[in-house]
Amino acid sequence: MKMILAVATLLFNWNLMAHNHLDEQFIPSDSNYIAYLRIKGLLGEEYNSYITDHKCGFHLINSVKSNIDKFTPDKREKIQSVMQRPVKQTFIISPSGKFKIHFDTTGIHAVQYSVTEIAKAIDSVYNFEVLYMGFPPAPADNGVGGDNRYDIYIHNISPLYGYTEFENSIGADRYTSFMVIDNSYHESDYYTKGIDAARVTLAHEYHHAIQIGNYRYANNDVWFYELTSTSMEEFVFDSINDYYAYMPTFFSRPDKIFTGFDGYSQAVWNIYLHKIFDYDFTIFVRQWELMRVYPALECVRKSIEERGKSFKSVFSQFYLYNYYTGYRSIPNKYYEEGSNYPLVRFNYSIQFIQPGRTINGNSQACAANYYVIVDSILKLPFQPDTIVVILVNVNVDSALNWSGLSRLFNYTLRISSSQSDQNFKKISTNLFTKFEVTDPANWNDIYIVNDTTSATVIKEAASYAFPMPANLNKHRFINIPVPKDWTGELDLYIYSAGMNLIYNSKKIPQLFDDRLVVQWNGINNSNEKTSSGVYFYFLINGENQSLGKILIINE
Repeated sequence: MKMILAVATLLFNWNLMAHNHLDEQFIPSDSNYIAYLRIKGLLGEEYNSYITDHKCGFHLINSVKSNIDKFTPDKREKIQSVMQRPVKQTFIISPSGKFKIHFDTTGIHAVQYSVTEIAKAIDSVYNFEVLYMGFPPAPADNGVGGDNRYDIYIHNISPLYGYTEFENSIGADRYTSFMVIDNSYHESDYYTKGIDAARVTLAHEYHHAIQIGNYRYANNDVWFYELTSTSMEEFVFDSINDYYAYMPTFFSRPDKIFTGFDGYSQAVWNIYLHKIFDYDFTIFVRQWELMRVYPALECVRKSIEERGKSFKSVFSQFYLYNYYTGYRSIPNKYYEEGSNYPLVRFNYSIQFIQPGRTINGNSQACAANYYVIVDSILKLPFQPDTIVVILVNVNVDSALNWSGLSRLFNYTLRISSSQSDQNFKKISTNLFTKFEVTDPANWNDIYIVNDTTSATVIKEAASYAFPMPANLNKHRFINIPVPKDWTGELDLYIYSAGMNLIYNSKKIPQLFDDRLVVQWNGINNSNEKTSSGVYFYFLINGENQSLGKILIINE
């Protein structure tokens, strides 16, 4: 059975590598050529099926445009014939004076919602994304649209929501651009319809204009462009939830490499970051500043680490949040709108068998594997009925070069731990686990017991507390090890063997003999020297915990 599981998983991941990697080399196929001509209006509605991405034409339109020389001469001529901006009958200026909205009042492209509301909405987008969040505005186009206002064209592009098209180079992979949005949003293709669909499209597409106008156009990282733009819809227009439509793609494949999605389904990542970084938007601005130099995933990692957190901890906790959706949602602790999110897909439901069970599998880089372990027969004393195990691979370097598709792991769950095997750790009253990988620094294991809200990332101590045993008549401090990837202030709790709290305090980790530790002088909360005995320490750093034992012999 183990061999079948390992082979099936390997073949599944190989298939993903072959079919789901966003193309680094654009291929001028008939399908993208026809889709481009359909969006541009040269072909009729009978070709709608060629538009496989109904959300945003940013990737397709600009990929075709930037790779036009790869097409045959006759196809190149057709593309060039529709590459210009749409021609419209009239326009209005937004109240701020910053946007020019071009539209038709008659014909197949006639606008079917209030242009006045569109003008108000795009000003709201500008106020939020530029004035409030701190992004620079999209650059002026040097009068191409008649003046230096940013140009928006309302055009029948059903079944597409909209697209932002780059136009003239302004240096260092940066471009001026214009935006095109649909004229009706009435078709069944749209999850959100009418003026609300237009509003979120404005928020989405204007951020594309910001991205390629101020930072960089990098086709290989299109997932990040779409992730950011989709999250802007939620940030700017919180009451319109078009992003719900795309979430199942990501939640149904948590075991897939994070960079291998279209981006729309991952807007929840930015919603998560926004919450855990105290609703501060500057982290997103910083990511895009880094995009001028680095690949997108590296920008995400650097922006997190610059704020004093480890990418490993933040990325792992994201998959914990993703468990608490749907009926499991806890809005005040996890996602505010989590009850509307889909449930994450589990890899397997595994029946626990005495005395233990081992899972053999592999994982893609920057991905997670969810398992539910069920004890529905034995009903052991004090044993929970179900334990959810989340194994998270946080290897950014492998994700960046797509070498992380076959990271093998072995996960063992036992009723009792062998005294000779120190690699087992306790996760509940009488359950012990061992997680074996070749690169443990790139992994986290998370446990959720019976859907309780106390789920944490439990880390083994970096080493034993020292000196051990401690003699408070001789030793000034007891040094308690801190996991290397923890940052910032943490909480220290010391309990007696009877689990009575004798000491607690906030601590700042420090280096001692090249080891990261917090120090305790052995004085308890009653300001007394702690007597000889066995004690347990707990370190808490956000959602993370580390625990261990202290032996004190005051002779």
